Amino acid sequence: MTGRTALALGLGMVLLAGCHGGNGNRSNALTASEHKYCTLVKQFKTPTFPKDPEPAQFSAVMTDYVARNSRYFEDLLKVTPAEIKPDVEKAISVLRQVATGDISAYEGLDLTKADQWEEDHCNK
Repeated sequence: MTGRTALALGLGMVLLAGCHGGNGNRSNALTASEHKYCTLVKQFKTPTFPKDPEPAQFSAVMTDYVARNSRYFEDLLKVTPAEIKPDVEKAISVLRQVATGDISAYEGLDLTKADQWEEDHCNK
């Protein structure tokens, strides 16, 4: 697996595949929108790459992946909690930018707040 493939898979998993259980810092139940967000996050699937893809293959897989998941991303953004929406919007933007071959889009991406929200609220 090349660094590029590992980076894409790792980012994809961190970006949207959160909801890994948590300590339940919030006492009230999830709203319908928050529940839908957690459900969608659990359904997230990372792209499948050939072994050691060339840059053109990587871009083709990412372009296809982003195109096929366009509706998913739209649905996710509709229900993303306000406090993490900027992070989720940025993550999706980065996936779209990476699909054009711009791996530098990963630089500076910080999803700590979104990851923490998912840990605290999903799979309580």
